[in-house]
Amino acid sequence: MQPFAPALEDLLELLEDLDRRLRSLQAGVGPAPAGDLLLQKSDLAEINDLVDALIAGIRSIDAGCRRYRDRFLHLPVGCLCTGSEGIILEANRAAAALFGLTPDRLQGGRLQAYLHPGCIPVFRSVVEALTRGEELPVQELLFARSDGSTFPAAVAASAVRDPGAVAAEFLWVVTTSGRKRVEEALRESEERYRELTENISDAFLALDHDARVVSWNRAASLLSGRPAEEVIGKSIYDLFPELRTEDVTGFLGEVMEAGRAGVSEYRLPLRGMEHTFEVRAIPTCEGVSIYLRDISDRRRAEQALRRSEEEYRAVVESQTELIYRWLPDGIITFANDAYCRFVGIPCGNLLGRRYAPTVPAEDQARIRQTHASLTPDHPATTVEHRVVMPDGRVRWQQWTDTAFFDEEGSIVEYQSVGRDITDARMASEALLLANKKLNLLSDVTRHDILNLLNVISGYLGLSRELTDDPELQGYYRKEEEAIQGIQRYMAFTRDYRDIGAAAPIWQNVSRIAREAMTGLDMDEVAVEMQTGDLDVYADPLIIRVFANLIDNSLRHGKDVTRIHIFSEESDRGISITYEDDGIGIPHAEKERIFKRGLGRQTGFGLFLAREILAITDLSIRETGEPGKGARFEISVPPGFYRFSGRGRAP
Repeated sequence: MQPFAPALEDLLELLEDLDRRLRSLQAGVGPAPAGDLLLQKSDLAEINDLVDALIAGIRSIDAGCRRYRDRFLHLPVGCLCTGSEGIILEANRAAAALFGLTPDRLQGGRLQAYLHPGCIPVFRSVVEALTRGEELPVQELLFARSDGSTFPAAVAASAVRDPGAVAAEFLWVVTTSGRKRVEEALRESEERYRELTENISDAFLALDHDARVVSWNRAASLLSGRPAEEVIGKSIYDLFPELRTEDVTGFLGEVMEAGRAGVSEYRLPLRGMEHTFEVRAIPTCEGVSIYLRDISDRRRAEQALRRSEEEYRAVVESQTELIYRWLPDGIITFANDAYCRFVGIPCGNLLGRRYAPTVPAEDQARIRQTHASLTPDHPATTVEHRVVMPDGRVRWQQWTDTAFFDEEGSIVEYQSVGRDITDARMASEALLLANKKLNLLSDVTRHDILNLLNVISGYLGLSRELTDDPELQGYYRKEEEAIQGIQRYMAFTRDYRDIGAAAPIWQNVSRIAREAMTGLDMDEVAVEMQTGDLDVYADPLIIRVFANLIDNSLRHGKDVTRIHIFSEESDRGISITYEDDGIGIPHAEKERIFKRGLGRQTGFGLFLAREILAITDLSIRETGEPGKGARFEISVPPGFYRFSGRGRAP
């Protein structure tokens, strides 16, 4: 396609020049050329008219050519014109844009240079077919840009022939292969969709508007026991008649009609068992896509949890203990009826608000110290304190506080379980008072008995001096032994009297063990303490337990050089172990040594030790190996020990 406009402009200039010269002759201006003498003025006028018409026609042709050229350049599809050798003669802007160039850059180049090497044979066969005069369908070719990128395109080609019917030029219409890209994208989308639906754990199926199955994934096959090839194309209601209910059909129909996704839950029989399904339905152009998730286990777990919560609440609500839970800022999150009755506030009004009973200032400090001492390793403690009731009465309460921690070790909530111990405390105080009175009576009686024994012993001494009779002297010795026995029992009653006379208190194990050594000849015996900040709740006489153990090691251990006292905590409480490296205790004696009256001295040491410990539910036993040293284990149950270094308070 040669550019016509410049050639027409040249021809037009020649005709206009001829027109000027003819008009000059017609007017008689200037000399006439030699060949023009024969022309008459009438002929000149006719020639002028023809020239004018020719000029007008050429101008019209030129305007038409410009319009068509402009349309060619601005066509929305790429157009190329090549010569018989494949040289690009003309290219419009759309074609240049496809290649990332300007039309001028394309012109003069070979079209084959912009083809993917694999498409050149196809291009040549197209040229040969067009040269033979054949008509060809649209071809799919792959073109290459100068930056190395490629793009697929649909190409329509035709031949422009010269007067001799020889193909002189070829016209190429190039459009990007949108349909092919769409098809490829659609195919890729379908593959991703199929891969997605096949690998999800939920059962998936798609129905058309007539409820026929058009998609059925692997999970749906496993759930129903029917493979995809058995269900595709069939009505879901024919396959599973139990689904033909008003609820199911109404739900799916509403989703398709409204064009909005929906979620519902159904209990459906499957393989002889009833299952609970969560059904998600999404409207599509074809019908509806359905996702089925078996939530039977979840629903059963929720039901079990509800039953458990109901049982737990029933247990908690039936308790006479005061139970409530609260946040670190004091807001109450739970309270049982007993606690609500105690504070005189309905439970509905108590939850979500702060409430603290009136507690004497001296007790508040101990409570704060107790809460500050709670740690993830020791999250619970027990404290006794007074509470001032609304009517002004003072009551004693015992609270067991448990802290709950998050993963970072911060307290997120407390649980407090309390009970009124006023009556028990009053009974304990009354008992202590009675014990004091009995002890006073015991002291007076013992004092009088010991005085009388001293009188008897004095007279017995005088009687022995008045006779040399061996038989009488034997009687006197037996009487003196009887008097000494009575004196030992009097000493035992004095010691036993003190057990339980004072209320149990928290005592540091390391401190009382070291105090127990005071007054004993430790000589070169090394004592190793590994109890740290351990406190035990015990009778104040627990110091005598350690004093007796140490004294026994020194008296009867024979060559004891080392005493080791340490503690070990377990889920059953904590064990305080006392061991030495002496001769140990024979197996036959391990339990007998705790009986009253047995032993090499008074026989009351270990018997009293066990009695002292038993007051607060502590126990002691001997577990050593004979010949390897004595080993006593004191068992302390939970609630009767703490770690004072962490700030625990009673």
